[in-house]
Amino acid sequence: MPASRDLAKPIAGLVFVLGWAIGITLWSVAHLAPTGETGAFLVDIGILAVSVGFAAPFLKSTNGLLAAVILAIIGIGLFAFGDFLHVTVITYLLRLLAPLLAVLTPVYRLLDFRIFA
Repeated sequence: MPASRDLAKPIAGLVFVLGWAIGITLWSVAHLAPTGETGAFLVDIGILAVSVGFAAPFLKSTNGLLAAVILAIIGIGLFAFGDFLHVTVITYLLRLLAPLLAVLTPVYRLLDFRIFA
C-alpha cells in the first residue's frame, strides 16, 4: 500500500457535498419503495452516505477516507442483512454506530487520535 497522503480540502468538500446529496435524495424517495423493507434499506444507505460525508472534512489522509468508504460498503451489506431478514438488532446497532463514529471524527482530529489509521 502506498504511503498515506494528506486529504486535499477540495476532495473532502466534494465528498461532504456528495454524501449529503445522496443521503437527502435517498431519504426523499424512500417512501416510493414498493415494500417497507426496501424503503428502510434506502434510508439506511442514506445514513451511511451522510456519515461518510460528515466525517470526510475531518479525516487527515486518503487512507482514512478509503477506510471510511470501505466501512460504509460493509455497512450496506450488514444493513441489507438486517433489513431484509428482519434482524432488528443489527439494523438499530448500525443506525446508532455509523453516525456516532462520524460525529466523533472531529473530536478525534482535535485530540490527534486516528480511528482510521
